[in-house]
Amino acid sequence: MKRFLFLFPLLFLPAAATLAQTPVTFPVDGGIVDVRNYGAIPDDDTDDTKAIQAALDAYPNGNRIVYLPPGAFLVRDTLAWPAGESGSVAQKRTILQGAGEGLTTLRLPENTSGFTDGGKPKPLLWTGSAPAQRFRNAVRDLTIEVGPKNPGAIGLQFNTSNQGSLRNLTIRSMDGAGKIGLDLGHSDEIGPLLGKNITVEGFEIGISTKWPVNSNTFENVTLINQRRIGWWNYHQMIFIRNLTSENRVPSVFNEKDSWGSVTLLDAHLHAINPDGSAAAIHNQRQVYLRNVEVLGYRHSINNDDKGRDKGDIHQPGLIKEDTSHRNVVSLFREIKDGTFANAGETAPLPVKETPLVAWGDPQKDWVNLTDFGADPTGATDASAALQKAIDSGAATIYLPGGANFRFSSVVEIRGPVRRIIGLEGRFIADKKSGGAGPVWKLVDGKHPENLPDAPAVIIERCTNESGGPELVLRHESARTLVVSSTTGFNVEGYGKGDIFLEDVCGHLDRVAPGQSAWCRQLNSEREGTKCRNAGGKLWILGMKAEKTGTIIETTGGGITEVNGAFVFSNAGWNANEPAFLIEDSTVNLYGINERNFNRQPVSLWVRERQGAEMKELAELPWVYLSR
Repeated sequence: MKRFLFLFPLLFLPAAATLAQTPVTFPVDGGIVDVRNYGAIPDDDTDDTKAIQAALDAYPNGNRIVYLPPGAFLVRDTLAWPAGESGSVAQKRTILQGAGEGLTTLRLPENTSGFTDGGKPKPLLWTGSAPAQRFRNAVRDLTIEVGPKNPGAIGLQFNTSNQGSLRNLTIRSMDGAGKIGLDLGHSDEIGPLLGKNITVEGFEIGISTKWPVNSNTFENVTLINQRRIGWWNYHQMIFIRNLTSENRVPSVFNEKDSWGSVTLLDAHLHAINPDGSAAAIHNQRQVYLRNVEVLGYRHSINNDDKGRDKGDIHQPGLIKEDTSHRNVVSLFREIKDGTFANAGETAPLPVKETPLVAWGDPQKDWVNLTDFGADPTGATDASAALQKAIDSGAATIYLPGGANFRFSSVVEIRGPVRRIIGLEGRFIADKKSGGAGPVWKLVDGKHPENLPDAPAVIIERCTNESGGPELVLRHESARTLVVSSTTGFNVEGYGKGDIFLEDVCGHLDRVAPGQSAWCRQLNSEREGTKCRNAGGKLWILGMKAEKTGTIIETTGGGITEVNGAFVFSNAGWNANEPAFLIEDSTVNLYGINERNFNRQPVSLWVRERQGAEMKELAELPWVYLSR
């Protein structure tokens, strides 16, 4: 049996900790698509466009990682997500993966033909357009660099659907020219998605978000030296935490004549040599702000939907809490005129950063699930093989790209394993007739050789069979569980350890009494109750829900805080089902939005019972405060 060295104090770090930037690498048998195998050579001053495009085109709809090793790759034309042989497989399930934000660069050379006309913008990287079928796309761990004299350049036009992300990404214009750094408004039906750890330097517009579906969630975004607007939002629902802007122009513009809304928490908006009349936030629609620090600007917010400088203007400083709309509602407390000032301060839940679990050396302490007898075709149950891999003492177990694994039984996650990662490989959750179906349990102290438990476990980057059953992930531990960039898991909390969900298309079926959960971009699409807090603490940044049924049920003294939710009720709604159910608990909702095009929207938003008294709310609450 393979043995491993355990150094747990070095393996579980808070997200704010600095890890040495060693290259992100993968096992040689992981099914990774390396661009060097298609002729791309870093740092050789030759055009790599055709070679990288060939690597992208090799596996359309393939759930594959296209890997860019350290170095600079010169690109002279748009790199496009693979079209495949038909629209059913176009521009989806493709991940462009660098070795590190400071290690891998896609570089547009100076004065490149096709990018020099500011009136005809052109993207360096494009990942697809509507309809909302661009599942599981991602760009990770690299820098996009636009050389001088390319005024028509757009760094990245990104699209993904249901689950997908931008992570650890810098988009930089070397001379400040270019149209848009990150363009999320080039097409309708973009999202839901998670953008995390993103920096945009230069360009006319730093980030553009547009069109009324499907919501975008962001955390840790930096905007520097834009020429016109830092972030331009029109129609879209965006939920943001930790935005830093260093600009002379408005940091955020939320345009009028739209359904667009901005929920912004923990921001630092700093004007450097500002335009004398500029406000940090130029708002013409809906905003909710909390803990937003404004320095250097003439005004912090201009709530102007009539004309320049005619709106509700706020002075610089710290915005502790504010909303442009006075639609602040509570059924069990008095709120005069629908304002926060009369409601008293709300008490947001403390936020924990998602922990970083050390990557380790994929050539030494990662093991392939197939090496333990798992069938990569999915014909037979791989549960016993996964249990063997877990009990081997390995730190990381991977499901290689291109494989399909069937799980039909119970597996206990125990001992030193700290990561189960799909290298974008799929699993099949086989719920046999009359059986309980597959369950992965996070447990404590049950390793057969008494090997110590890792303090945190992350399950990431895998997906269930399209349209197939979901796999239950049951947390019965005092340890931390992280679920990241996945589809097809139902997470159930029965332990005391923390739960973190990031970029998850699935469900949080339970938060246990005394347990805490933090969710960043949770997409839940099923009929019936989608999320349950049974007495714990639940914090959400960005949630999207589809199909009729209660979105969040909070009972047993639980505390729930939602910072931005998009309810896409286009399938109709059961009039007897509340969108939010509250029983002897506390729930605060900020930035609640609905899109409905079939004239059957949500008709019962809140049903709240405190003690023997029950009250209901039929109107959409922009902000709802519980007891």
